[in-house]
Amino acid sequence: MISFVGGRRDERLIRELMESTRDRLKDPRELVLMSDGARSYESLFASIFGQPYRPARKGDRGRFPKLRHRINRELAHLQVIKHRRRGKVVEVSPRVAHGSYKRVNRELEKLSYNKANLSAIERQNGTSRRMNAYLVRRSLAFARKEESREALGWFSTLVYNFCRPQRGLREPLLSSSEGHRRYEQRTPAMAANLTESIWTIANVLCCPIYPAGGSG
Repeated sequence: MISFVGGRRDERLIRELMESTRDRLKDPRELVLMSDGARSYESLFASIFGQPYRPARKGDRGRFPKLRHRINRELAHLQVIKHRRRGKVVEVSPRVAHGSYKRVNRELEKLSYNKANLSAIERQNGTSRRMNAYLVRRSLAFARKEESREALGWFSTLVYNFCRPQRGLREPLLSSSEGHRRYEQRTPAMAANLTESIWTIANVLCCPIYPAGGSG
């Protein structure tokens, strides 16, 4: 999980999430973003991930043109739009909001997807609800203060990235035992070369955290 932002989903929250994601990516210019049909994703994608430029002014009079954003060839934005009728989903249609279909299809092939879908995001939402009780609908758990909700969200993100090995990230070992193939279990943090071992909850709770830009 790259980033976490809590609160009511509106344009401000989507902007904060996309900017936080961009700042954490190694190379945000090579990205295929998959989202639902919310308009804020489409309107904010170019300004956050694109390269700003100002077109040349025609003539010597008048105002300078407004700042625009150029989309890199390795950038693309795919929206998976759900069409509902009487509260039920009757059709799902993909739409490339930015970039090219060629770039999107190349990414889908890398993910072994036959067609565009948001199954990974939905699976992550389900995992987040199991790890964070207050996200469950009709739950007795609650977090009234915004600081508490944000702290719980980041704690769940930290545990997910550093403490939970994932089958899709495991790597086969060269040696085998009793004829069975053995794998090295890895967490997302290990796959990103942020750590060399699987953390425990005790490691997370004992790890000191310093404010960004502080003296430590």
